[in-house]
Amino acid sequence: MTDHFYDIDTAEQEDTLASWHDGSTKRAICNFVRRVSSQDSPDYIPPDERIAAFDNDGTLWCEKPSYVQEIFIIKYFHEQVALHPELRDVQPFKAFVENDRAYFQALSIQEVDNLILQAVSDVPQDEYVQKVRAFFQESLHPHYQRPFTEMAYAPMLELMTYLRQHEFQIYLVTGGETDFVRQIAETMYGVPRSHVIGSSVRIKLETHHDRPLLVRQKSMVEPLNEGPGKVVNIHVHIGQPPILSVGNSNGDLDMLLYTEHQARPHLPLLIQHDDEEREFAYDHGAEKALQAATLYDWNIISMKRDFKHIFSTAPAEAAYNTTR
Repeated sequence: MTDHFYDIDTAEQEDTLASWHDGSTKRAICNFVRRVSSQDSPDYIPPDERIAAFDNDGTLWCEKPSYVQEIFIIKYFHEQVALHPELRDVQPFKAFVENDRAYFQALSIQEVDNLILQAVSDVPQDEYVQKVRAFFQESLHPHYQRPFTEMAYAPMLELMTYLRQHEFQIYLVTGGETDFVRQIAETMYGVPRSHVIGSSVRIKLETHHDRPLLVRQKSMVEPLNEGPGKVVNIHVHIGQPPILSVGNSNGDLDMLLYTEHQARPHLPLLIQHDDEEREFAYDHGAEKALQAATLYDWNIISMKRDFKHIFSTAPAEAAYNTTR
């Protein structure tokens, strides 16, 4: 079996970026990090300004065949139809019951957020958190048949470790719902909850039995953390542009341009999903980002060319389902 998964903890310890092929992309990353972290370098940037921003879906973990959040809400809607059979012929319940893959694949991240609102609004925040944690404990990726918490890209985990070694502050800047991603940010990526910037559900403080209770509402905080919203939210939550950012889609383009257009040294990176043997090959939804990468001469991370291994921490018996 082709080694799609790789235990980064036990091999090539001497090389922090062990899952990366030696090549122009790896060299560009290492050279940039040395330039901005060496005090005798003219491009030196103090640690408190070494901000690195990472998208999540398709950048840090697999986003195909559906966003992980979509799979979470599929489970919820199935549970609702079981309780209320009359919903079986009503959209979006009908699509869930019939496993209408085309319906879900056509959804934007904003539409996914709206479905999440429908699924988990008017519930206490603590109850929602428990549902999310249970999902990650019980659910498997539909193709790889592995826990979603083991679906992170090994080279990206190594890159985050490498940046921490050089005193970068790492933020997740995701189109996904903030409190959904927070439940796995620290255990999967070593990113604290306070460094997760996502699309956020409005929260209302209520009082129950003389105790404060946070309750999720039926609306999102504007702007959603996609496209230009990522730049606005980076400004609000961080207060300065990242000097390094990584994305994979048009939804990340504004963040990458925000990184590009500053006087300080900077490194925008765009991941290209071009390895159908080990993951999925697609560029739909990344066309504008790829054009910008060519225009600005950004480094494009080719999963096929640059990644020795795709996934991390999988035992030898892990099965890979090639069904698409």
